[in-house]
Amino acid sequence: PAVWFVCAMVRSNLTSAAMAAMGPEMKQTIPGVLGLRATFRLGWRNLKRNRRRTWITASTVALAVLLLQFSTALLIGVEQQSFDNLINYQTGHAKIYADGYFEERDEFPLDYTFEDGGALQAHVEAIPGVAAATPRLTFQAQLSNGMDQIPCLGVGIMIQGSDSDVFRIPQSVVDGEYLADDDEGILLGSGIAEIFEVGAGDWLTVLAKTQYGAYEALDLPIVGLIGTGNPLIDRNSFLIPLPTAQYILDMEGAATEMAVRFSATARETATLERLESTIEASGAFDVKGWREMESDFMALVQAKRMGQVIFLGIFLILAVVGITNTILMAAYERTREIGMLMAIGLRGTGIRGLFLVEGALTGLIGGAIGSLIALGIIVWLASVGIDFAALYGDMDIGYPVKDTLYPALNLPILAVGWLFTGFLAAIASLYPAARASHNRPVEALRHV
Repeated sequence: PAVWFVCAMVRSNLTSAAMAAMGPEMKQTIPGVLGLRATFRLGWRNLKRNRRRTWITASTVALAVLLLQFSTALLIGVEQQSFDNLINYQTGHAKIYADGYFEERDEFPLDYTFEDGGALQAHVEAIPGVAAATPRLTFQAQLSNGMDQIPCLGVGIMIQGSDSDVFRIPQSVVDGEYLADDDEGILLGSGIAEIFEVGAGDWLTVLAKTQYGAYEALDLPIVGLIGTGNPLIDRNSFLIPLPTAQYILDMEGAATEMAVRFSATARETATLERLESTIEASGAFDVKGWREMESDFMALVQAKRMGQVIFLGIFLILAVVGITNTILMAAYERTREIGMLMAIGLRGTGIRGLFLVEGALTGLIGGAIGSLIALGIIVWLASVGIDFAALYGDMDIGYPVKDTLYPALNLPILAVGWLFTGFLAAIASLYPAARASHNRPVEALRHV
């Protein structure tokens, strides 16, 4: 009887004040379960009751979201740069090899070649979705300035239009000029030029072994230096006209590969399938897409993505723990208030919903702050880039990019990251909400 009397007195004295504070909409929903709109309004008011704690928690979430959004944008940007550098300067969208070459490609063999490159090129360019094709002759060589020798990768290219239709080498010339028709000369990677301390107008000697095992040397002028952003090209390769490469290797009319570029509107997978079905039918050629040619790099990309997920997961866990702690403290401080709400008829479902909303709002506020800051940083760095070389020097980061990194702005990913933060915040509030909803009204009202 005493307990019943206390509850009755508390209910009679507090009900009118509580109902007045909640507003007409919430009056209509109690007793029972608060409506969605009323729950959000009450949750928002509760957050404003302790502004300092709310902002501290929101700041923790904002920092975690900022790191998440920026690192994701940087990873996507570096991957896209890498893919562009591979396609534009190294692989094209696909390559055609003589049967048997691809299995021994790391040795750059000269035993697997095709002679009638012009006919094959015309046949390939007639396939729907193919924009251009060009023959190339790739070989191992050494460059010498008369004192030092450096092992390099030599590439013989077609000067008259076709190579520049597939690759973007002409746009990467940083000193001198592109190779001219019927001229003998070298397009030298800028990294090799730094080692030799040479520039356009200087001479180097190309030493290579012919297909018959004899050694051949040829002095050639440096026509231009190229800086593609792809370390394999800039630090390890040089380009010479295809006839010159054929002369050095004693392989007149031969090529080791046919590089192919797809049109901008073509679907990559469908075009590659058409190319394979058309060219491989004779049994004399292998067609390989750029992803298959760079399978080791793609595996590295997947591994780095997984490492990035683990790294970012740690920051999200820290943010979730902060939200859990905040909601748990709020639930403890408002024990008597919870008891009063339950005494006037609000069920456990309504209590849980109220704390879930508070947690979700905290996460959404912090996520919005972090996402907006990240958006500003990404937009700025996407235009100016991050001078990686100035920060760390000439260091290999495992991607075919160098010097400058550009984050990629992706608004859907920003939006998903923000909403996902609110979802995690609501999940983090489950335990405090469940604990608050299991309070007994009588015990909660007596809490000091």
